[in-house]
Amino acid sequence: MIGRRNHNSAAYLGVALIAVLWCVAPASGGPITTPHAHDSELDHAVHDAAHAVDEAWEVFHQAALSGTLASPAIQTQVEQYLHESRTLLLDARRALDQNDRETVERVVERIHTLTTNAIELSREQKR
Repeated sequence: MIGRRNHNSAAYLGVALIAVLWCVAPASGGPITTPHAHDSELDHAVHDAAHAVDEAWEVFHQAALSGTLASPAIQTQVEQYLHESRTLLLDARRALDQNDRETVERVVERIHTLTTNAIELSREQKR
C-alpha cells in the first residue's frame, strides 16, 4: 500500500509539473528553446544518420529475438557499435546546432560506418 501511495504521489506531481510548464511556456513569449537556422544539407545528413541508427537497432533486435546472432562476442561487438552510434548522433546534433559542417560530416560518416558494420554483423548467421 505504501508503494502505491508513493507511485500515485509521483504521478500527480508529474502531471502538476506538466500543467505548470504548459501554462508558463506560452507566457514567456515563445518556445522554451529557440530553433537554430540549419543548413538543410546538414540537417538532412543528421536525419539520415538517425534513420541509420534506428535501422541498425531494429536489425540487431530482430536477430537477437530470433536467436540468429552468430555468437555472444558478435552480440557484444554489435552492441558497442550501436551504443557508440547513438552517442555520436547526439554529437552530430550538437554540431548541427552550432552549424559546424566539418564535425557534422565527420560524425555522420562515422555513424554510417558503425551502423553498416552493426547490420552486417547482426545478419551474420550462426555456423
